[in-house]
Amino acid sequence: MAALAAGGCGSDQPGGVSPAARAAGAPAASPGALPAARPGAAPADDGHGADVAALREWEDRRRRETDFAALPPGDGQLGPDPYQLRRLKGGAGGPAAARAVGLLRGADAVVLLDLRGRELARIAAPPAPAALAIDRAGRIWVGGTGSREIAVYRAAEDRLVPLGRVELDGAWTVRALAASGDGRWLYAADQRTGLIAALDVGGGARAGAVRAAETRPIGRCHAPIRLEPAGRWLVVDCLADHALVAHPLDARGRPTGGPALRMEQDGPMWSLAAAAAGDRAIVAAGGVEDHPLVRHEGGFGYIDSFLTLYELPREAGPGAAPRRLAAVNLSAEGVVTPKWIALEVDDSGRAVVRTAGYASAVLATLTWPALTAGAAPTIEKRRFMPGTTDWSPATGAPALAASPLFDGWIVDGGGDGGGGDRHAGDGDALSLVRVAGAGPPRSTESRVGEALFFTTLMSPWNRSDAERSRFTCETCHFEAYGDGRVHFTGRGTVHASTKPLRGLFNNRPHFSRALDHSMAQMVHAEFRVANRFNGRDPWFSLEARDFPWLSSVGGVPPTLSPVYLRRSFMAFLMDLRFEPNQAVRGRHRFSARERAGAEIFRRRCESCHSARLVTEEPASAVPFERWESLVFSPQGPIVWASAGYRKSGVEPYVHPEGTRTTSLRRLDHKYPYFTNGSAHSLADVVARAGWVGGRFFHEGAAPGGEVEHLSSDERAALVAFLELL
Repeated sequence: MAALAAGGCGSDQPGGVSPAARAAGAPAASPGALPAARPGAAPADDGHGADVAALREWEDRRRRETDFAALPPGDGQLGPDPYQLRRLKGGAGGPAAARAVGLLRGADAVVLLDLRGRELARIAAPPAPAALAIDRAGRIWVGGTGSREIAVYRAAEDRLVPLGRVELDGAWTVRALAASGDGRWLYAADQRTGLIAALDVGGGARAGAVRAAETRPIGRCHAPIRLEPAGRWLVVDCLADHALVAHPLDARGRPTGGPALRMEQDGPMWSLAAAAAGDRAIVAAGGVEDHPLVRHEGGFGYIDSFLTLYELPREAGPGAAPRRLAAVNLSAEGVVTPKWIALEVDDSGRAVVRTAGYASAVLATLTWPALTAGAAPTIEKRRFMPGTTDWSPATGAPALAASPLFDGWIVDGGGDGGGGDRHAGDGDALSLVRVAGAGPPRSTESRVGEALFFTTLMSPWNRSDAERSRFTCETCHFEAYGDGRVHFTGRGTVHASTKPLRGLFNNRPHFSRALDHSMAQMVHAEFRVANRFNGRDPWFSLEARDFPWLSSVGGVPPTLSPVYLRRSFMAFLMDLRFEPNQAVRGRHRFSARERAGAEIFRRRCESCHSARLVTEEPASAVPFERWESLVFSPQGPIVWASAGYRKSGVEPYVHPEGTRTTSLRRLDHKYPYFTNGSAHSLADVVARAGWVGGRFFHEGAAPGGEVEHLSSDERAALVAFLELL
């Protein structure tokens, strides 16, 4: 699905004008035993046209019934989203030793849990909490991608007590947090702006205002999502740069400002752990294999999940460089898309890594008796549950895991699990403690569709063998956004950047090149692509009993038919909406510069990137007077796209007639820019724009005429406006 583009084309939707058009002012008008499947991949004309047409009719009806201007944003719509988890440290037998702290990203809350995953207390967190750190003094630090503050709490018996909030300078938010060994320094990263900084928060926190005595910028990268201190280094997972970056620290954890070390790979890394023992600092990362993605013959190659280990030099200095110690194909072990890693290293050189696949129901323990370059680990595996983003062990107690996929806490080895649901066949004594959500309930189809998107359920027969790989959509679309890759499409010299898969419901046709005119057609094609090389007919049924973890969804039929699978995937994509743009939270009006940028956009850009609520419906266009209110609404519903192909100078074109005009919604998640990925900032995008005789070019304006460009003030204003979309 890496070639998917959020886009739209001329409507062939029956039934008159949609609610979106009326709102715009238009006139009304598993890895075990699997079911057998017939060998042979289905051709494009595969005899299932009537079923796909029926799905298209259902899709069109849903679209006609939807008011896209009022559709809620994506935050919280998929459930409470348990996301991060940390054990509280305390003396043996003390109350803190029997507690854990977790984040509910979809409920804007911090929770206190007992060792069986039961919720003891809940307190409000900064919006969209995604970052959690506990320092040596027991202070609990929480940051969110929807807030310019970091909150701090402490646990007292069965309560969470707020101690205050640290206000951040500027317009940055928090995706990742970590604390120095002595608790004086708090490290923070902002995924949207790429800023990584250290805050001096030493000393005891008191109720009320908590101030950072000093804020030190450390660096920037594209989409920093995780931070881990390791000895004299702070390691950053820069998702869209496909790099781990180690910044030097002094003995007290303060950034030195010295040169950073880079560990680059040919693809994103989704998880990170680091540990120091003696004079060694070890880094472990889980990501896609370090090999260019291959796209040919209608399928994907080299997209397996790998574990990579590096050793960092003891200190920064001339000639200091990281050293790769190991690269293990986790997909071959049944661990696909690992989003958490637990790493232990001791003075003897022994190293242990534990990890589980978000896309698969396997937990693996890899052990190196002596971790040296090229040494092979012993690997132990057992059944687990897919869909976990964090895991926390405890000596003599059950481990806990956070599961956004099933909206609960997984108790591993917890006996009766404190009243949670038991899952026979998913491991010894696994249980799920569900977290109640405040939002409207989702359909079973949407939840099955979420599993199809994020797990290997769409192609459970795939294997890992050379370029053959286990398939899951998230390999190229981390958390349903992009991942910074620009991959070969398999056609001529054409490469294409990955794009978010959110907001597709009102943004068809799909794909930059093929222009599938319905989601039904696109989803049917994706089943074919996902199963291209496994020798199975993509028109298959699944038996729920073959995937015991599906019982956690609830209401799943015993047999999931081909139509049910496709309809479920569509139902989830219809629910998969963009989260609010963090640049507009708490605001209601354009600044003078942003308003000037909006005027420039209307005059220069809107003929292609139309201000529509439904891409292929010209009647859903929003008048300029409504732009401000909709841009600053939580849902930000305007798609900023139009139908068909355009030749804007960004070559090579994916189609002889050009490239689908992409949507500009949430540009901060679309790095790098342009179909070919050649632009690395919005400033770069607008600086290349030119007009020759009234014809627009994104780059490569035709020779032979005088090229008109935007002035520096116009470029700055336009960028300010684009950042709001």
